Amino acid sequence: MQVTPQHWAIIINPKSGKRKFRQQRKYLFQTLKHAGIQFDYRVTKFAGHAVKIAKYFADKNFQNFLILGGDGTMSEVINGIFSADIKDVALLKFALIPRGTGNDWGRFWGLTTDYKKSIDIFLKGKVQFIDIGKVEYEMEETKKSHFFINSIGFGLDAAVVNLTHRLKEIFGSHSFMYTVALLGAVFSYKPHKVRIFSDEKKLTESMFSMNIANGCYSGGGMKQNPKAIPYDGLLDVMLAKKPTFRDIITALFRLFNGKLLEHPVIESFQARKLLVQCDKKALLEADGIIVNSASPFIISIIPNAIQMIVP
Repeated sequence: MQVTPQHWAIIINPKSGKRKFRQQRKYLFQTLKHAGIQFDYRVTKFAGHAVKIAKYFADKNFQNFLILGGDGTMSEVINGIFSADIKDVALLKFALIPRGTGNDWGRFWGLTTDYKKSIDIFLKGKVQFIDIGKVEYEMEETKKSHFFINSIGFGLDAAVVNLTHRLKEIFGSHSFMYTVALLGAVFSYKPHKVRIFSDEKKLTESMFSMNIANGCYSGGGMKQNPKAIPYDGLLDVMLAKKPTFRDIITALFRLFNGKLLEHPVIESFQARKLLVQCDKKALLEADGIIVNSASPFIISIIPNAIQMIVP
């Protein structure tokens, strides 16, 4: 295959409705052909498939990636790109047409599931350098890395993501499923001890929940780190300490109005790099995906890591 710098690799997650998917794909392909844009495409068939597809395209020297999917698909594509043998990932460019249920990454940029508008932004938008997060850990004496585009979470945050996946298997994928899972887990979850080290902070706390963010939205529109900006070279950290019942009730409302960081059980700060040590039983989620991992974790930000087409 002869790949030019203008050639686009398209990665599609077809999860929501087959008829709707066919309509979107037909419209996209017709629009691209009319605009004279060269492309090749693949459709994901299982969880983790987008990682393999993105790595395949990157190894074939594609420099442009268009993703039709949600936060999980975006995250898989980023991990695929960064696992490829590329000298300078910052030369690569991607664009997003949201198709997921949460769409927290797209929400920050004003990208919606109105695919015609998102395709128009893809054609007419500007290029913005964005940061990418990285988690490093060791399992069975092997060092591993996982990249994230939006945020990672421990404690209740990861437990809710885990429950959300289980509920989706039973009831299907719906935008309100994360909220249902949150309400189902928040009153029964037990805190874990956590130690956090950075140039800015040294903490030992009873952790109820923790979110480390590149983007400000999570869980389908909640703002755990409302001040997070994905191009400032910083990670925003939100740590919820052991709460009372009243603390939980008052904090739930603040999740949606952007005032969570004002709550007395919340510790928040910014950092470029963190060492996090937590209970071995504590789960890690990255962009809504449970990562098979183990403490301790080194979490860092890669400034200006890759280019994105934005409005």
